[in-house]
Amino acid sequence: MEYHNSDQGQLLEPGTMKNYYTTQKYIKEFIKERFKTSDKYLSELSYKFIIDFKYFLRNRKPEKGQKALNNNGLMKHIERFCKMINLAVRLEWIDRKPFHAYQLKFDKVEREYLTKDELARIEAKKFNIVRLQVVQDLFVFSCYMDLQQKSGHSVKLR
Repeated sequence: MEYHNSDQGQLLEPGTMKNYYTTQKYIKEFIKERFKTSDKYLSELSYKFIIDFKYFLRNRKPEKGQKALNNNGLMKHIERFCKMINLAVRLEWIDRKPFHAYQLKFDKVEREYLTKDELARIEAKKFNIVRLQVVQDLFVFSCYMDLQQKSGHSVKLR
């Protein structure tokens, strides 16, 4: 994991790397709690290890200010762990794929549309930072374009 994070840290965005560090933290917590040690050999990884890690994440008590992981958040940690282990396979540090039989199961999430009032509040918000104002303008524009495409009618912009 440390190799992956130092190697990929040059290529991935800081927000993405933050997620990999969190996954690494959870794996370290799991190994310490489950095996009473601070590390495991790659050769010890198995399908059971993955299932036990998933169970650990599902039942992990969140730290103060955190929410418990939902299914999709949990699956993202398993997915990142899988990517790190697949790197180890490509580097020939391990000769079998512990994730070959594991299936990620994400819940389908239906996103709600903004109400007219919510969109109006976003439009009315004033930012002192030009970059944020540009992001706001692009977001509002994309909302109206999406509305126009769905309705088939032209929409007046402000």
